[in-house]
Amino acid sequence: MPKFRFETTVSGQTTALEEELASAEMASPRAIEMARVAVAADPGSGTKQSGSTIKVYDEAGYLVATVNFSDVLPSDPDAGQHGIGDAIVEEPGVMRSG
Repeated sequence: MPKFRFETTVSGQTTALEEELASAEMASPRAIEMARVAVAADPGSGTKQSGSTIKVYDEAGYLVATVNFSDVLPSDPDAGQHGIGDAIVEEPGVMRSG
């Protein structure tokens, strides 16, 4: 299986992790999962994490995926916006009685 390097940058500090994945198509979902875990581990630092990224490189050094933490931060449910990590519970514009 090919190896991929995940470079996580938070507050100017970069850490790298190598991981074997079945294919390059798995790199982006894995990076999204890693970003969600990082956000969940430190929920009080949302503004600090909003500028953080995970970049994924293949064995040849080519960039295959980039995930911005701002894309996985939970959004304000009253604002009507949904991030990658938010679940949409009902269709937009539908009012439920109850």
